[in-house]
Amino acid sequence: MRVARIAWALWAVLPVAAFAYHFGPGQAIYQHERAVELQRQALELERDAMALHRTAYARHLEAVDARRAAAESPTPEAEALANAATEQESRAFGLASAAWRLVADAFGRIQEVAKDASPATLRTIRWSRSRALVRAGDLWTGIRELEDVLGELEADGLAGSSMARTTREELASAYYYAARLMRLSGEPAEEWFIESGKARQHFRYLAERERAKGLNAERAKNYEQNVELVLDLEQSTLLEIQGKPLPEDSPLGRTGNRPGRGEGKTKRPPRGRDGRGAGGAQDIREGW
Repeated sequence: MRVARIAWALWAVLPVAAFAYHFGPGQAIYQHERAVELQRQALELERDAMALHRTAYARHLEAVDARRAAAESPTPEAEALANAATEQESRAFGLASAAWRLVADAFGRIQEVAKDASPATLRTIRWSRSRALVRAGDLWTGIRELEDVLGELEADGLAGSSMARTTREELASAYYYAARLMRLSGEPAEEWFIESGKARQHFRYLAERERAKGLNAERAKNYEQNVELVLDLEQSTLLEIQGKPLPEDSPLGRTGNRPGRGEGKTKRPPRGRDGRGAGGAQDIREGW
């Protein structure tokens, strides 16, 4: 299964000229030029990271098949192949994670230079950085930032904006990644189920909003499929989950429980918009 990207590169839709303009009159030309150059570098790093992640995912699929074959026919040869494939998978994801970390750092530098930019521009920068952090494996930091961005949009009366929808998509996907990795690494059900529940809630919220407002039937169907996939995670046995590939854009590895659980805020969909308590972030296609 894969995550279907509804809006894969929000950042890329910001024209460089418009980005520079958002700094406002009176800003030094150097700041404009620096921001434009940092944006160019960030986009190049992002393309590199995406390519490395695609390679890592291909190694992951090979490793899943090799481990399944070894489980079905536990011969020394099959186990050796599985071990080799797992090692290649780990190396490939290590390279992808490092590349995504560079992307996150690049957007962090843009954020420093663009501190006087418009709120919309700053949120787009933070959205891009958060997505990179999630794919780098720093799930909890990325999730916290996405929660903050969504909270700000709602506080500003922009809960129905495309930016809010895209942020929910990323946030729900990140919740799902976290829940699945937590489950695979043996975290207790009462911990990973919190994250899967939030993914399910956000996916359902988005699906119902698309249906209720007659916005996009195909997108609503994708969100509904995502809800089913989260339910599958919750209802399948651990052995069944272990035999299925990760989502295409998921990092690899252990996450641990969310730091400081119970001390900070948790971003959930508005209850009034979803009586069943669900609705959410990015589409999940085959690959989950």
